[in-house]
Amino acid sequence: MQRVLGSRALGRSEQLRKLLSYVCEAAIEGRSSELNEYVLGVAVLGRPEGYSPAEDSCVRSRAYELRSRLRAYYEAEAPEDPLRIEIDKGGYSPRFARAGARGGAAGRVEPALPTRELEALWGPLLEGSAPLLIAFDVRLFFYAPVTGLVVRDFLVNDPGRLGESDKLREFKQRMGADELRETRDYADFGTVHAAFLLGRLLAGNRRDIVLKHTSSLDWQDVRNSHLVFIGKPNLNPVIASLLAGREFRTDDLGVIHNERPLPGEAARYESASTHGAGEKHALITRLRGPQPGRHVLLLSSGAAELMWALAESVTNPGHVAELMLHLRTPAGEYAEQFQVVIRATFQDNVPVDIRYVTHRVLG
Repeated sequence: MQRVLGSRALGRSEQLRKLLSYVCEAAIEGRSSELNEYVLGVAVLGRPEGYSPAEDSCVRSRAYELRSRLRAYYEAEAPEDPLRIEIDKGGYSPRFARAGARGGAAGRVEPALPTRELEALWGPLLEGSAPLLIAFDVRLFFYAPVTGLVVRDFLVNDPGRLGESDKLREFKQRMGADELRETRDYADFGTVHAAFLLGRLLAGNRRDIVLKHTSSLDWQDVRNSHLVFIGKPNLNPVIASLLAGREFRTDDLGVIHNERPLPGEAARYESASTHGAGEKHALITRLRGPQPGRHVLLLSSGAAELMWALAESVTNPGHVAELMLHLRTPAGEYAEQFQVVIRATFQDNVPVDIRYVTHRVLG
């Protein structure tokens, strides 16, 4: 235990050192049965008496980070250490295992993410046994049987609003197309890039990753899963509800509204109207889910190509390091709930530059 406490893996986090010391000493003294979320929140993380673990997931987050740091320590700093400290998922009592007996009953050790910053960003969404659901937008198009054409008005994403579109009404008149059938067979190229990047990062860390169209996303999904959302927030009532009243919001045109600008900040972050070129803004939001132990990561924008940039922002180690630098508290921990505005510069639909703009830590 003392070797791990003095390691580089735990060197910058006093909270993780305190947590490891507390659980190890309790196990050595035969008090493992006392190690529950509430006790650790009060005794180690300084939460007040009577606090609710259901509303504050600090212990689960720190425990996930501690498991990740322990893996990193034994892989990078002490691969030959014959005795290892392991803390299984779903509990807080450590085991002192011989190196040859690692991995639990199944004999499997989950690989850690490549950097500490990636662990800090993704840790809450990989914790526990709940599945990770990736929900992505599929754009609404209309098929005109008489012409064989598929058409779209980008401002119409609800079939019920078909009659409100002057462009679609003119199309029907000119082409003699009395019938327009709803179809959702097309995904944006930016969404495809985003799904690939997320899958490449998370492959091997979770066996229970699920993909779903946002048009069928409901509260049951959010309650029972960790959620990553990619798309326009206003197209789904569940996502719109999660973002209601937050510091930043994205409208139908992709403009990010800053509800309470700080000095030097803009009240609106707009995007170039040129398709696939110029500077554009997008929003990253991480929240607690409605169910204790669940988290939500929302990658929201109004432009197709920005989905690629958003996924780069949360999977590329360099971009994640910059992002998490701004979200680190004076105590050396990371904010659990936050919103971050990013700016991406595009050439030929490719994000050639991605930058942090501003952020808010949410309570």
